[in-house]
Amino acid sequence: MNPNMSHRRISPFRLAMILLGAALLLAAGWLVLQNLDEQRSAEESASHLLDLAEQHLSELSSSAPAGSDAPAESEPASDPWEDYEIDGILSIPTLGLRLPVLADYSDALLQLSVCVLEKEADGSRMVIAGHNYRSHFGQLHELTQGDPVSYTGADGEERSYRVSAVTDIADDDRQGLEAGEWDITLLTCNLDMSRRVLVRLIRDP
Repeated sequence: MNPNMSHRRISPFRLAMILLGAALLLAAGWLVLQNLDEQRSAEESASHLLDLAEQHLSELSSSAPAGSDAPAESEPASDPWEDYEIDGILSIPTLGLRLPVLADYSDALLQLSVCVLEKEADGSRMVIAGHNYRSHFGQLHELTQGDPVSYTGADGEERSYRVSAVTDIADDDRQGLEAGEWDITLLTCNLDMSRRVLVRLIRDP
């Protein structure tokens, strides 16, 4: 054995740093997996709700005229998704999105699909909010002025819109959210949650 060589021990501080680094890596990995699971669940939830909304619109278009003698249909099987009130269907062809829009807003509902954050009594002006999940509003920043968007209300009427602006504001800028001329605003967070991405829509004449 070389007398000049000695057994080197890792200092307690260095060992603590190694353990801390490993713990942080594990935590980061867990957060990534949790986010992926949330996105998968959100995509499945929105798909269920979209099926329900499209079924409703299909029934509207094929329903018998009032006063007809058409036989009453048997009651469909209970569907747990029927407990959610759907305001309409938002279609963004540029992003390949077709999403049910829930009429109420809460953190829990945002896990399922995009929601009406606020809406004028006559329906002329509306803010639709959604998480930045890939299957929800995660690609809003890719839209450009002039891109087409449509909104089909629960009454079956489809309205056409165009993107008039894509911008962002501070997360607490209420005045910025309301400013300007627009008919629908699509709202989500940027990736680090520091800003709010806004897509302004103007209704086609």
